[in-house]
Amino acid sequence: MADRNILLVEGKDDEHVFKSLLMHHQVPEVFRIKNKDGVNNLLETLDVEIDRSGLERLGIVVDADTDLDARWQSLHDRLRMSGYPNVPAVPDLSGTIIEHPGRPKLGIWLMPDNAASGMLEDFVGYLVRQGDLLWDLAEVSLQQIPEAERRFPETHWIKARVYTWLAWQEEPGKPMGQAITATYFDANASQAQQLITWLNRLFDLTP
Repeated sequence: MADRNILLVEGKDDEHVFKSLLMHHQVPEVFRIKNKDGVNNLLETLDVEIDRSGLERLGIVVDADTDLDARWQSLHDRLRMSGYPNVPAVPDLSGTIIEHPGRPKLGIWLMPDNAASGMLEDFVGYLVRQGDLLWDLAEVSLQQIPEAERRFPETHWIKARVYTWLAWQEEPGKPMGQAITATYFDANASQAQQLITWLNRLFDLTP
């Protein structure tokens, strides 16, 4: 069953975050998570993955990065070339599901929420509990770094914030997936629930 249902993710952090969320929400193991070692490799081999023998359902999870529209257009064009003429012009805010006769059922989730530019760390940031003082202090700490001394690009600000916050937890420096398992993050946050609902729809699971 798992080989007929596959979820493609960009890297190991995505893989471990998904595994921790799936475990928390007791999602049946009816699909396999496949780490593609980078978004470029994921996109470049997408046609091969879709044409995999016996494939019934395929989930695609990629970061929107700095331009959600450009990321969606890239996926849109590749999927149309792979036999999906009905790809919508814009992503579904609840996670896109595409069905076409003779082709595997497709699901697409643009991190963090199908609406904003960003990445996995933005999504994980949504799982920080409301009112968490350290989350606010992590932002303040980053802002206090003189601009000339900031060794990370502006586009990775959320990464710096998440990992700063993780460094201040009971066991400093846990990876994001392990931090979800350790309940540092709230795996029941609404954004996590939306992601799990999309997976349930894609893989025809009972919520």
